[in-house]
Amino acid sequence: MLVCLLAVVSAAYAAPARKRPYRLPDTDLKQRVIWGAVCEGPDGTGLAFGGQDQQADDGRPHTRIKVKGQWKCIVDDLRAANPLQQVCRPVESASLRVRNALARVCAVYFGGMAAVGQKRMEAEVVQMQRTVCDHLGGLIVVLDEWRGLGPYERFQVISARGSLGSASAKVESVINALAARITPEVISKMRAAQIDLEKASETFDAEPPPRALSPIVYEPKTGLYVLFGGDHLDYLTGDTWVFNPKTRKWMQRHPDSAPPPRANHTLRATGDGKVVLSGGYTYASNTDYCGGQYIDLDDGEWVYDVAGNDWVSVGDACTTVPSVSESRTYRTGPFHPDWYLEGPKPDAAAHEKVLANLPVNKWVMLDPPRVPRLNRDWGTVRLDADHDMILVWSGGHSAHGGTDVLHYHLSTNRWELPHPVEFPLGQLYANTRYPDGFNFNRRPWPTGHTYQSYEYDPLTKRMLFTGRPKHTYVYDPMLADWVGRAGKPPDMVYNSCFYTLTLRATPRGVICWGQGPRRERGRIHRYDPERKVWEAVELKGELPEPRVDHSTMVYDSQRDRLLLLCCDYGKKPNGQVWELDLATMAARPLNPVNMAAAAGKAYQIDRACYVPDADLMLLCTLLPGGEGDLRRHVAYDCERNQWVSLRINHETDKRGPLAPTAVRRSVGLAYDARRKLIWGVDTNRVRVFVLRFDAKETGIEALK
Repeated sequence: MLVCLLAVVSAAYAAPARKRPYRLPDTDLKQRVIWGAVCEGPDGTGLAFGGQDQQADDGRPHTRIKVKGQWKCIVDDLRAANPLQQVCRPVESASLRVRNALARVCAVYFGGMAAVGQKRMEAEVVQMQRTVCDHLGGLIVVLDEWRGLGPYERFQVISARGSLGSASAKVESVINALAARITPEVISKMRAAQIDLEKASETFDAEPPPRALSPIVYEPKTGLYVLFGGDHLDYLTGDTWVFNPKTRKWMQRHPDSAPPPRANHTLRATGDGKVVLSGGYTYASNTDYCGGQYIDLDDGEWVYDVAGNDWVSVGDACTTVPSVSESRTYRTGPFHPDWYLEGPKPDAAAHEKVLANLPVNKWVMLDPPRVPRLNRDWGTVRLDADHDMILVWSGGHSAHGGTDVLHYHLSTNRWELPHPVEFPLGQLYANTRYPDGFNFNRRPWPTGHTYQSYEYDPLTKRMLFTGRPKHTYVYDPMLADWVGRAGKPPDMVYNSCFYTLTLRATPRGVICWGQGPRRERGRIHRYDPERKVWEAVELKGELPEPRVDHSTMVYDSQRDRLLLLCCDYGKKPNGQVWELDLATMAARPLNPVNMAAAAGKAYQIDRACYVPDADLMLLCTLLPGGEGDLRRHVAYDCERNQWVSLRINHETDKRGPLAPTAVRRSVGLAYDARRKLIWGVDTNRVRVFVLRFDAKETGIEALK
């Protein structure tokens, strides 16, 4: 009897069952493939599957077999021998079309767009859905008329036919419903149709869909390897597959029922044609700070008859009802997009009235119906004015570690979570130990801190993320997903670059401020929107290098320049401001007239934004002390080249000022030119603040 060995999972994963949510131990990220499974077969053979390949363009190591002591990837051979493979890609394409249409529908719904949104929806979304319906209808006809398939392939076609029919019916009903209005039910139905298409595509594929912490066992009587369940990272799966080493072929099984979806369980062959499953976890959907996200199922043993294709629960400890084969388990609550559909329908007209009547010079904390969890510390926020949203790609370290980019819709005061949350197993809450590369959904994991290493580029209408060592990752807000990556130049590749690579959008392209090769001075790169590459910029003069936690950069639109601030780690600022003229690329210190006075104040170099109406750079920091509970804000007067303080009102609670400028390190400011408002997001508690600013009424004073 041979028992599967998990390739990269530490022995701690086999700890006794725990009834409370717990955290998984981390894994060795120096290995290329993490979270995968390896099972040694007879006569020096073996099978490896699952896990994330940190170097692969699709995040998957695919199927590997052991031949004469050497491991060989056979995915190309599997696909070449699979007559159904030609259908797999068209179904994947249909799933992608539904997902893209869903992103547009959500943008219309959460953005509260009425007539304009309806018109765009009719022009884009309905046509996309009709195309999917026509595509699926033609595909179903082809499947019904397909001849010459073997028994297994015929059964897979029958199984996929059900999923395709279900998806087609949902899409058709969505088209009819969209002609009236968008509702949460329509959005949920579109998401369900996408899942149907994903499952159909998996049925046609030559190998199982990717997964993590999914053991494999060799069953000697049938000569087959057995695979059940696993963690897709955004959902747990409950599917059953077998691999025949003689024919080198995967076969999906469709038992009438199966154990509930899970991962990190054990599989044991008994030698009589049966496999015993025990243990495993499900999702806890825990919102506690650094809380455990996994909880043991503790539902006894399950026995699988390999030849009979039958799962049976046994033992007194069993308390779980068998689930439908191929079922999935998603996280719930704030970790699932449907949760944000709850509450009143987004109402742009009503919220715009609130914004139009804001008091002057007072931070107002808004109260969205659904607030994301976990905390999104250690980053900032970026304004996407093209789609009227704030994008939050913040977290890592002891905060949220998912791949999702939060959308905050300015016009309706609503948060949107575009897709179910994915967590990086035991690497969650790690400092710098997050996996590299794409995951199964071709999305990047956050770095230990995202800080200011991402920015929305209005020229390409994409968000760029440079915090990863070797690649720039690209996010499309309109599709609500990551869409690709490209290499970075050598000067932007260095250890833990996410700490200091600082991005800022300008009309000339996104500018990246980073460290030099010997850390003696800063380096500047510009993103070319046409070639989609970073170009090194030759400076006239010198700039300091950015410092972790102690630097920031804003674009001064009146003078077409960047203003840069930094100071040594753990030290007070010296009051210096640097300028980078974007027309000439001349860099110089500005030596503010009250630089010495500013250096004597206890304020922080933190996130900032430029306010063109006031010609001020507003820092996300407050001076100590103040009049009663009020602490004055710190700003830089661009015209007078001097540091000033401002009186901006705010409420207080037992934790201090209710203003984004009181948070530090986990905050962002953004100037909304359309409404002439300043937005602030506290990513620690995911609070949203808004400010109607009038510099003349702030009692502006030069720092002395």
